Amino acid sequence: MSRKIENAEFTCHRCGTCCRWEGHVLLTQEDITRLSGSTGLSEEAFIERYTALAVNRRELSLVDHPDGSCIFLDENRCRFYTDRPAQCRDFPHSWRVTNGCPALEEMN
Repeated sequence: MSRKIENAEFTCHRCGTCCRWEGHVLLTQEDITRLSGSTGLSEEAFIERYTALAVNRRELSLVDHPDGSCIFLDENRCRFYTDRPAQCRDFPHSWRVTNGCPALEEMN
Protein backbone atom coordinates (compact mmCIF):
# COMPACT_ATOMS: atom_id res chain seq x y z
CA MET A 1 0.00 0.00 0.00
CA SER A 2 1.13 3.54 -0.61
CA ARG A 3 0.33 7.00 0.72
CA LYS A 4 -3.11 8.56 0.58
CA ILE A 5 -3.86 10.72 -2.46
CA GLU A 6 -5.16 14.12 -1.42
CA ASN A 7 -7.35 16.16 -3.78
CA ALA A 8 -6.00 14.38 -6.85
CA GLU A 9 -7.98 14.04 -10.05
CA PHE A 10 -8.28 10.32 -10.72
CA THR A 11 -10.05 8.97 -13.78
CA CYS A 12 -10.57 5.23 -13.73
CA HIS A 13 -9.75 3.48 -17.03
CA ARG A 14 -12.02 0.60 -16.06
CA CYS A 15 -9.32 -1.87 -17.04
CA GLY A 16 -10.08 -4.25 -14.17
CA THR A 17 -6.48 -4.36 -12.94
CA CYS A 18 -7.38 -3.40 -9.37
CA CYS A 19 -10.00 -6.17 -9.36
CA ARG A 20 -7.23 -8.72 -9.88
CA TRP A 21 -4.86 -7.62 -7.11
CA GLU A 22 -4.18 -10.07 -4.33
CA GLY A 23 -6.02 -9.29 -1.13
CA HIS A 24 -9.49 -9.10 0.33
CA VAL A 25 -12.42 -6.79 -0.33
CA LEU A 26 -13.79 -6.30 3.17
CA LEU A 27 -17.52 -5.59 3.37
CA THR A 28 -19.46 -3.23 5.59
CA GLN A 29 -23.07 -3.89 6.55
CA GLU A 30 -24.04 -1.12 4.12
CA ASP A 31 -22.13 -2.91 1.33
CA ILE A 32 -23.99 -6.14 2.05
CA THR A 33 -27.35 -4.37 2.05
CA ARG A 34 -26.60 -2.50 -1.19
CA LEU A 35 -25.10 -5.47 -3.04
CA SER A 36 -27.77 -7.93 -1.94
CA GLY A 37 -30.34 -5.57 -3.42
CA SER A 38 -28.37 -5.32 -6.65
CA THR A 39 -28.08 -9.08 -6.96
CA GLY A 40 -31.74 -9.60 -6.12
CA LEU A 41 -30.83 -11.83 -3.19
CA SER A 42 -31.74 -11.59 0.46
CA GLU A 43 -28.84 -10.49 2.66
CA GLU A 44 -28.57 -14.03 4.01
CA ALA A 45 -28.44 -15.55 0.52
CA PHE A 46 -25.93 -12.93 -0.64
CA ILE A 47 -23.65 -13.68 2.33
CA GLU A 48 -23.84 -17.41 1.71
CA ARG A 49 -23.14 -17.13 -2.02
CA TYR A 50 -20.64 -14.26 -2.31
CA THR A 51 -18.75 -13.90 0.97
CA ALA A 52 -16.27 -15.66 3.20
CA LEU A 53 -14.88 -14.95 6.62
CA ALA A 54 -11.90 -12.61 6.21
CA VAL A 55 -8.45 -13.57 7.43
CA ASN A 56 -8.92 -11.28 10.44
CA ARG A 57 -11.92 -13.50 11.39
CA ARG A 58 -13.97 -10.39 12.28
CA GLU A 59 -15.34 -9.30 8.91
CA LEU A 60 -16.74 -10.72 5.74
CA SER A 61 -14.99 -10.34 2.41
CA LEU A 62 -16.04 -11.02 -1.14
CA VAL A 63 -15.00 -14.38 -2.50
CA ASP A 64 -12.78 -14.55 -5.57
CA HIS A 65 -12.96 -16.35 -8.88
CA PRO A 66 -10.60 -19.36 -9.01
CA ASP A 67 -7.98 -17.14 -10.74
CA GLY A 68 -8.00 -14.71 -7.77
CA SER A 69 -9.98 -11.94 -9.45
CA CYS A 70 -13.06 -10.40 -7.84
CA ILE A 71 -16.21 -12.49 -8.08
CA PHE A 72 -18.01 -9.50 -9.64
CA LEU A 73 -15.41 -8.88 -12.36
CA ASP A 74 -16.90 -9.66 -15.76
CA GLU A 75 -14.74 -8.98 -18.84
CA ASN A 76 -12.73 -6.22 -17.08
CA ARG A 77 -15.89 -4.57 -15.74
CA CYS A 78 -17.53 -4.69 -12.34
CA ARG A 79 -21.03 -6.11 -12.71
CA PHE A 80 -22.16 -3.88 -9.84
CA TYR A 81 -19.91 -0.83 -10.32
CA THR A 82 -22.51 1.67 -9.11
CA ASP A 83 -23.10 -0.39 -5.97
CA ARG A 84 -19.51 -1.59 -5.43
CA PRO A 85 -18.17 -1.96 -1.87
CA ALA A 86 -16.83 1.05 0.03
CA GLN A 87 -13.29 -0.34 -0.18
CA CYS A 88 -13.54 -0.26 -3.98
CA ARG A 89 -15.11 3.21 -3.95
CA ASP A 90 -12.23 4.51 -1.81
CA PHE A 91 -9.59 3.46 -4.34
CA PRO A 92 -7.17 5.21 -4.88
CA HIS A 93 -7.91 8.02 -2.42
CA SER A 94 -7.76 5.98 0.80
CA TRP A 95 -5.60 3.08 -0.34
CA ARG A 96 -3.63 1.88 -3.34
CA VAL A 97 -0.83 -0.43 -4.31
CA THR A 98 2.53 0.77 -5.52
CA ASN A 99 2.09 -0.09 -9.19
CA GLY A 100 -0.12 -1.73 -11.79
CA CYS A 101 -2.92 0.83 -12.20
CA PRO A 102 -2.58 2.64 -15.55
CA ALA A 103 -4.57 5.67 -14.32
CA LEU A 104 -2.31 6.06 -11.26
CA GLU A 105 0.81 5.63 -13.36
CA GLU A 106 -0.37 8.50 -15.60
CA MET A 107 -0.68 10.73 -12.53
CA ASN A 108 2.99 10.23 -11.55
